[in-house]
Amino acid sequence: MEEKNLLISSGIEFNAYKPTKSFYADSQDILLNKEEYKNKIINQGFLVVKNVMDKEIIKNLRDQYYELFKEEYKKVSNEWYQIKEPKDSHGYGNHPVKNYIKSDDFLKFINDPNLKKIASILLDSYKTALSQRVLVRSFSRLSTFTTNAHRDKDYYVSSNPLEALTAWIPLGLVDKVRGQLVYLEKSHNLQFVDKSNSLKKDRIISNNLSELAKNKGSRWLIPEINPGDVIFHCLNIVHASFDSKTLFPRLSCDLRFASTKDYLDPRWNSYWYGEDGL
Repeated sequence: MEEKNLLISSGIEFNAYKPTKSFYADSQDILLNKEEYKNKIINQGFLVVKNVMDKEIIKNLRDQYYELFKEEYKKVSNEWYQIKEPKDSHGYGNHPVKNYIKSDDFLKFINDPNLKKIASILLDSYKTALSQRVLVRSFSRLSTFTTNAHRDKDYYVSSNPLEALTAWIPLGLVDKVRGQLVYLEKSHNLQFVDKSNSLKKDRIISNNLSELAKNKGSRWLIPEINPGDVIFHCLNIVHASFDSKTLFPRLSCDLRFASTKDYLDPRWNSYWYGEDGL
């Protein structure tokens, strides 16, 4: 029987299903069989690549992040849990992430050679470029919002969306309890209103994931992802996150790669901060 998960996003229940094996690949297999994977993202919308990043480095980066919040997070038995919401929203005001994303350890992490090699294979390019603007977010049961259904192409405007992709990297555990990304199956081949010129708050497609799946004759997929894995997805696929059920937060970062510098969004050529309007 197909595995089904009942989840909640923005207070509304929806079902999400386990993807088939075609949505997973080991990093070494991709490096050894480049031709097999160069069209994977275009064809199926997303791919979970296993064992890309160093787990010990991820653990250290996670510790470095939460140590910036002396009053909001505590560490118990090698795991962080949230006591209260930070004073400033992600990246706004004096939120410490502004300095965190410029740290030597974090910059070394996102510029990992293997990560870029895999992005280059998926984009079928030897000139792959990474945008400087990288988002880092933390969510728990105390979070006041979640990520509604949207397409990255409406936030990251490339002259050809097929020549760019997102790499979503969890910095720690993510799952149906902590929250993670879910994908609307085959939505990269469906038609949606272009919202790239809309105000930031108007670029979401829906906060009712159940209704959206029903209206589009599709369903939500929840991939299994562990520390060290990376989800690569195209800019056209609709995705979202869902409400956390725990005080143990999930931490993640979002990167944007393009096949060449020509397909980067020029607005993303500086460090992320909440007030940048993007």
